Amino acid sequence: MSYVILGCRLLLLGIFLASLAGKVRGRQAFREFVAATVTLLAVRSVPARRLALLAMAAEAAIVVLLAVPATLPAGFALAAFTLGGFGYALARALRQGRAAPCRCFGSSSAPIGGRHVIRNLVLIAAAVTALVATLGGAPQAVGTPGMIITALAALVCVVLVTRLDDIAELFRPTVAGR
Repeated sequence: MSYVILGCRLLLLGIFLASLAGKVRGRQAFREFVAATVTLLAVRSVPARRLALLAMAAEAAIVVLLAVPATLPAGFALAAFTLGGFGYALARALRQGRAAPCRCFGSSSAPIGGRHVIRNLVLIAAAVTALVATLGGAPQAVGTPGMIITALAALVCVVLVTRLDDIAELFRPTVAGR
């Protein structure tokens, strides 16, 4: 396994695990995710609930597929496909002027924006890169120090992605006090 595959694997595993955990941490979190789905997709509550459950099932499947070495290609492919669907839904909602909080990781109250679409595009690129590398030939050996550094880098990236709205808020212009 190359460092690229390992880094993308850990990044996507962490992202989808955090996303799923944010939605299942309590009934209120799930209700907020369904409510955001209603607004963003302009659907009624029952279909939104089904779509929310489908999204969560896909996230759980991705976590399992990426955790098992033999199923990495399927995990990367499903991650790219799922992120593409999420990105399309976000872009469509933005074009149609529908604003709702991004409940991708459960807790943010910041409305969706272009940064969420860009985030998904970057994650799709990671999934596709890892998929191509996985299918590309003989695996390369990785050493323990490199694995540790790669894991730490992936962890930092997971934190940055999952806290994207908080980071964006830090750089938002403020109005001077009176």
